[in-house]
Amino acid sequence: MKNKLFVLLRLFISISLIGLLFWLMRDRFPSIYTTIKSADRPLLLLGFFLYLCTGILIGFRLQKVLSVQSISLSAKEAVYLTFIGYFFNNFMPTSFGGDVLKAYYAGKKSNKKAGAFAGVFMDRVLAMLPFTLIPVITITFFAHKIGNNLIISAVYLLFLGCIIFLWLLLHKGTAKYLAFILEPFKDKLWYEKIKNGYEFLNLYSRNKLILSWSFILSTIAQILSIVATYIYARALGIDFVSIGIFFIIVPIVAIMTLIPSVNGLGVREGTFVYLLKTYMPSEKAFAVSILVLATLIIFSIIGGCVYGFKKSVFTLKPGEIE
Repeated sequence: MKNKLFVLLRLFISISLIGLLFWLMRDRFPSIYTTIKSADRPLLLLGFFLYLCTGILIGFRLQKVLSVQSISLSAKEAVYLTFIGYFFNNFMPTSFGGDVLKAYYAGKKSNKKAGAFAGVFMDRVLAMLPFTLIPVITITFFAHKIGNNLIISAVYLLFLGCIIFLWLLLHKGTAKYLAFILEPFKDKLWYEKIKNGYEFLNLYSRNKLILSWSFILSTIAQILSIVATYIYARALGIDFVSIGIFFIIVPIVAIMTLIPSVNGLGVREGTFVYLLKTYMPSEKAFAVSILVLATLIIFSIIGGCVYGFKKSVFTLKPGEIE
């Protein structure tokens, strides 16, 4: 029942936000349509290609992260799972998403269910670090162009929070001082699950080489997605905004999509318009968000095709994700 309510909440948030955004932009649709229709096709293809490379790199990162749990996926399997994840996150608003499918398949293949879920969780954590680190570095050089102290403060706080969280995961000696927080819940069923899960996550503290490679892959993927978004903007004739602005805004948008929704639908587009309208007309900002959304939909379609052809391998069966 709780899962169904959460699904409904995600749907409500996405539908409400995207509906509000479309209503606010209703008088500018002709301009938005003209902007997209007249876009530079070669630049659009280049931007899409960079986004495609991002998806492949994320697959490689997943492969490396799971290897710490002694789970062996081929590069092809890891990339397959990444794109199937897009399909489940965008087109299957169920109580489980792409991350659960990745963990399910990795656990099924290796018979290491707990390790698989810990690995997929760590994959998410490692993806978050560049999301916060890149805008922090960029703000150092472009803070004078932001003009919004709230954004600057939020970026620094998110980065600090990410560092603290990662430190606690990897340094058991520090984490034990905070164990008292969970002591009142020792009789709860989930207490042992959290305790055991932490042990699996702490394995990464002894695999610093893989952590380093995973971080490098995450950083390259994040940079490519930023550059791809900038190229989309250039394709729409937006040649008056510095790429540095995108190095701040795109990661923030990515972080905002963690808000409960259908894979960020509505949240992503609204955040793009809100943050970019300072530097360009709002209809052009909306057009950029539509191109990013279209890219994710294409990725989802690719993932759906892979899932269809490989359904006997990747299908989630009743009771197997309990």
